Amino acid sequence: MSTSEIYKLRWQRDAHRALGEFLQVNGMPVISWTIAISGALVGDVDSLTSTPGEMRAAFEAWVRQLNAAVWPERIDSDGTVHLHAKFAWVQNPDVRGAIRATIAPPTCEDGAS
Repeated sequence: MSTSEIYKLRWQRDAHRALGEFLQVNGMPVISWTIAISGALVGDVDSLTSTPGEMRAAFEAWVRQLNAAVWPERIDSDGTVHLHAKFAWVQNPDVRGAIRATIAPPTCEDGAS
């Protein structure tokens, strides 16, 4: 196994350990987590089963929990809102990641006019 492969595995193990700690906190909203090859953790707020308000609340809860730095909100021309925050794990600052949410604008089916 090459040295770079050994490092990548170590980074992923560190991220896995961090994620295990994150998921032990009671009361946090459920979001989708991905561990990248680089060991970066990415948390995506669910857009299929959550309302826009629930999505924003879940994003904000994880931002507070991880003391993440929020980037400026971005709004596409169609009204889609993109939320993004980056964090480093307190117990191991080499474990870094992001929390993301993509909030679509209401559609006619959602009751918008």
